[in-house]
Amino acid sequence: MTPPDSDSADGVGPHPDPTLDLSALTQVITRYQGRLLARIRLMMGPAARECLESSDVLQSVFAEALRTLRAGDLQEERVFLRWVTAVARNHIVDEVRRNREHSFEALSSDLIATGDNSIAAQLTLEERRQRVVEALEELDPLRQRVVELRSLEGLSWQRIAQELGRSEEAARKLYHRALLELGQHLGRSEA
Repeated sequence: MTPPDSDSADGVGPHPDPTLDLSALTQVITRYQGRLLARIRLMMGPAARECLESSDVLQSVFAEALRTLRAGDLQEERVFLRWVTAVARNHIVDEVRRNREHSFEALSSDLIATGDNSIAAQLTLEERRQRVVEALEELDPLRQRVVELRSLEGLSWQRIAQELGRSEEAARKLYHRALLELGQHLGRSEA
């Protein structure tokens, strides 16, 4: 999924691919909006929350999708979800960097900080968040969804069961199996 080669005549940037099915894009956006927003909130650390709103990141990601997607890019929705997650991650990182560059005071206080607020500690926390997102993407879609519903959206077992079309007990078991698998993926990424 790369941006179109031609820029628009108005210099603003590439226009949507005219062969892109906008109704299909709208359906995909509607389907994945909540999941992507939960992932964005997971990826945003304290520094990002100071300069960004998660809903603004979501809007920027979908605007980028509209500008850069081509016909055929929506055929595999799981690939689309990974791509928009990567776009969101890059947007968050870029905005945090931009904010730090404009705020010398904040940067200097970060440099002299100690303990859990040090840059090293912040980077470690960001790296952990990134590993969790990457490990989550390795799960099959149903396990991803149950983890997102319970851990990121905080839904009750009853609501999760309704969402997944399963009993509450089956939803709990699925969640616990997903957590075990997620732990295995995280263990491999740290090794």
